[in-house]
Amino acid sequence: MGMEQGLDYDKLLIQTDPIVRTIAIELELFHGGDQINIAIVKAPDMTKPMNRKRVDQMVHDFEHMIFGIGPKATQLWTREYQKYANITGAYLHNDHQSWVQGVYQWSQLFAFYKLWLVNQKYHC
Repeated sequence: MGMEQGLDYDKLLIQTDPIVRTIAIELELFHGGDQINIAIVKAPDMTKPMNRKRVDQMVHDFEHMIFGIGPKATQLWTREYQKYANITGAYLHNDHQSWVQGVYQWSQLFAFYKLWLVNQKYHC
């Protein structure tokens, strides 16, 4: 797998999207640019364990390049999904209904964690 530069927000979003302003502010505040986003073009079928392992290995290689600080500095949606699946036991299968139900449950769990973190911030 190779890496290619050039994934710009202006190519991905329509200009009327509210997130465009937020991203512009983020870029202004953090113009030094230690944050990067990586997208996999023509991503493999992630329902296949072999493909998930390949993507995990690619991420691992990226995290452990020279001057890298490992997984503490990266966010990867598959890690959050794995955490969700381990907590709830609800793994997504290759059918529409399990994905609808799984994504709904995942969003509820995510909302709970987000609320819990806010409460921790103000009660500690």
